[in-house]
Amino acid sequence: MSAKRKYDEIDQQTFDDGDKNKKKVVINSLDYDSLAQIISLLPIPEIILMEEVCTKWKEASQLAWYDIKKYKCESSIRRNCYDVRLLTQSYLEKILLRCKCLRRLSLSDICDSSIMPFVGDHCKNLTSLECKFPANTLNNNADDFVQAFTQLDKLKCIKIITINDKPLDETLDLFRIINSLPEEINEIHMISEAWVCKEKKVSLTFKKFKNLKKLTLHGCSRFLDSIILQEIAEKTTLVYLNIRLHDIPERFFLFDKLVNLEYINLTLVTYPSSSFCGIKNNLSTKVLNTIFCTCKNLKHLEMPPALYDIAEIPFKKWINFQNLEYLGISCNNIMPDLANTIVEYCKNLKHLRLHYPYHCRINEAALKKLTELENLESLILLFYMKISEESIIAISNNCKKLRVLEIPNCYLVPSIDGEPLSSPSVFDELSKLQYLEHLNVAGPFHYRDEATYLEDSTIIAIANNCKNLNILHIKNQKAITETALVALTNLENLQQLDVSYLNIITDDFIIKLKGLKTLNCSYCPKLTNVGIIQFIKNNPDLEQMCVLQSNIATDLVIAADQATKNRTNGIILQLSIDYWFNREFSARPIIKSQWLIVKYIRVSDF
Repeated sequence: MSAKRKYDEIDQQTFDDGDKNKKKVVINSLDYDSLAQIISLLPIPEIILMEEVCTKWKEASQLAWYDIKKYKCESSIRRNCYDVRLLTQSYLEKILLRCKCLRRLSLSDICDSSIMPFVGDHCKNLTSLECKFPANTLNNNADDFVQAFTQLDKLKCIKIITINDKPLDETLDLFRIINSLPEEINEIHMISEAWVCKEKKVSLTFKKFKNLKKLTLHGCSRFLDSIILQEIAEKTTLVYLNIRLHDIPERFFLFDKLVNLEYINLTLVTYPSSSFCGIKNNLSTKVLNTIFCTCKNLKHLEMPPALYDIAEIPFKKWINFQNLEYLGISCNNIMPDLANTIVEYCKNLKHLRLHYPYHCRINEAALKKLTELENLESLILLFYMKISEESIIAISNNCKKLRVLEIPNCYLVPSIDGEPLSSPSVFDELSKLQYLEHLNVAGPFHYRDEATYLEDSTIIAIANNCKNLNILHIKNQKAITETALVALTNLENLQQLDVSYLNIITDDFIIKLKGLKTLNCSYCPKLTNVGIIQFIKNNPDLEQMCVLQSNIATDLVIAADQATKNRTNGIILQLSIDYWFNREFSARPIIKSQWLIVKYIRVSDF
């Protein structure tokens, strides 16, 4: 539809507030300011179209841009119901030229680094900026970032995500880029998906920032030396610290002075050849004790599995955690007295993640006590632990507010040692959790005599009663049959489903699924190319699909290309298939659909 035709139709439209005694107002009779306010409510591509209607609407549209305070780049732009296309950097620049009062901007990876000086020149009122670039771009084109940041003197928050498919074989030099940010910036978030080679370092500094409140370092913190860690440790203004480390120094002093922290997320990553214990030996109970003594304002504490022992923390120190809303921690096994202490002092706790040692039996009395946390909305119990029938019943009866429950790879054991297991159907009790939105009950992979799998009755009960469920993981639940799968098709709000490693998954099942955004159907040998393609056609909102080592024909990629090329909703599908699947082609298939990305995954990485 042309802009002129759209104008002719709009000009005939009127506003009616429901009062029959008042005169109806023709939209084109509105003054410039009123018309601009209406135009500002339109999607940005349509605001640009309004400039073509007439002189008055062009001037009103120019006023409307002053009301646009934030913009996030999506993968596509919609000009009308039939005209959806990928967003390009040139079109983005067209938008930014008009957004003189923009305060928040999020750039996607459709841009190269040349967009940064453009942002610096035309978006000087920005207070928040997010961008995503390949890691080597930051090294090779640092001047683009420095030029932008030196002009954005009002910037309070920066988030830089670096991506890369190949290892970065040189020092990741962020020193100039970070140092060009305004001194009064409050938030710096650096998230790197690039794999930096072991012997290389990351160069950066935070010395100049006197009012830094939030800091995220993921990936780029792979080889932070003690000097940089000391800089962070001196930032007593910090209230938020999210950091992923690959080595813990022998003297780990990071939390000694950070008295204002309200949020701690510390994660550790090892290399496949590294000793698990050796890497994490320095994350001791002493470090955990420092957090308990120093960080008395914490609302969020996430600690990785390591050699610390939470049971050694004096119970009286838990009084410092009365504001805690999220607790994620490793434990040898929580005993009833510690559980009582947590329930007594952490009454605001909404999210609880407990990482148990491999094949540990959860203390039944302690877990039952923890289910008395009145505000609990999320409960995650990891990993390969033994859980009793009574514990399942306690969760089902007491945690009525639960929205998230994860108990993957668990082994069901009788409440009394030596007694026979009554029945796996005790998992049916989980259907009492009617507010559940996210459920992970993936089955155990280690084939032991005590391994217990869900029965059909559990899946049916959950499907009938947990109507809000939008994420469900039943990977490797080998005991369920087609009867249970039929029940899953009745979950109208389901958006993410993992049925990998299920031999019963067939084409007939997946083509009945509607409304999904994510599906993992890897290692389902009965699936064929026909079913997968029909499923893609039936789910136009599908964003991610993983199909590893299934019985798929070599023309899957070509067929998926055809199935997505006519999408009109602007949603890109990422299809993940086996890396070795590519060997069947003399060359990788040429993707013509702009709405399809094919990702080749090595099975060892899955």
